[in-house]
Amino acid sequence: MTTGETIRRARSSRGLTQMDLAARAGISRQALGAIESGAYQPGVTVALSLARELGESVENLFGADVDDNLRHIAASWHDDDISSRVPAARTRVALGRVGGKLVAVTQVAARLTLVAGGGMLERAAHRRAEVTTFLSRDEIDATLLIAGCDPAVAILADWLARARSPVAAISLACSSKRALATLLAGRVHAAGVHLRDARNGEYNLSPVRRALGKRHAALIHFGQWELGLATAANNPLKISGFGDLERPKLRIVNRELGSGARAALDEDLIKLGLKANRIAGYRKELGGHLEVAAAIASGQADVGVTIRVAAQAYGLHFVPTRVERYDLVIRATEMDSAPVVAMLDALNSQRFAREVSQLCGYDTTQMGQVVARIN
Repeated sequence: MTTGETIRRARSSRGLTQMDLAARAGISRQALGAIESGAYQPGVTVALSLARELGESVENLFGADVDDNLRHIAASWHDDDISSRVPAARTRVALGRVGGKLVAVTQVAARLTLVAGGGMLERAAHRRAEVTTFLSRDEIDATLLIAGCDPAVAILADWLARARSPVAAISLACSSKRALATLLAGRVHAAGVHLRDARNGEYNLSPVRRALGKRHAALIHFGQWELGLATAANNPLKISGFGDLERPKLRIVNRELGSGARAALDEDLIKLGLKANRIAGYRKELGGHLEVAAAIASGQADVGVTIRVAAQAYGLHFVPTRVERYDLVIRATEMDSAPVVAMLDALNSQRFAREVSQLCGYDTTQMGQVVARIN
């Protein structure tokens, strides 16, 4: 079935005329007719608008077979000018064409970068700020703000850029509880959370309901990941679980209060009857999963609680302790905003889900599904 036929059938099944759908999508009836006849291929903005009005993903309306997205290719390879070590299988690489030759170059999985920023704060007082910026009004309106601790937001930002989406994603790294507070203060479009209810083992629903009060929101599934203990490569200290953390001279690095990783650590310490004040480094708090892994890789600590993708990014040994569900909380008032629509379209793309699964090791089989509509 052609793209035009798919759109025509989706429109007809919803009882919409060409005039109806064109008006809702903000285009002319003639343009919609050209799209349905196959004479015109719409741009990203129009494609997003049509998908939103038809209740479909862009991929379902315009996309190709998912399997076409993952290809095995041959590339020129020279590792001696990049690193003295021999890269292992599954090492990330950058791909490009140089001098007419397809080349693969070792690419670090995580690194500190200079953030471009949307503007510069000039002055602030009484909850009002004066900011200088080079961004246009349209660019600001097309910026997606996500608070949370998932490193995979970088992949979402890259995906939107590659899809030539008008929306740009900005990640604000913080704990799950702080992400929720930032969302409720009206400061971000979405908050990422992995908060376990110790009473029933359920993830996110109860904590989010308590935080929302009478506010309306949707809980959208992103993925499942492994949380556990990261330690030096090859596990020279033979760390096997939380019970080892009270060993003399063993140094840990911790996450801040309100983070899912800190809650997991505290919960297991209580179960094992271990005292936090007897664990060296317990008070040393860092602000993210990658930061924990970086501290261990640089020798600042021996072990810390983080997620598998962060440990692997720094070549660390990983001891899994639990599987967690990471969800996105979105206020009902933002569900139809352009940045959120673009994000949800990505989450409902099998191609994007497969990419996150391949690069991060997450279980993304239910990515994009609505876990709950609250209140």
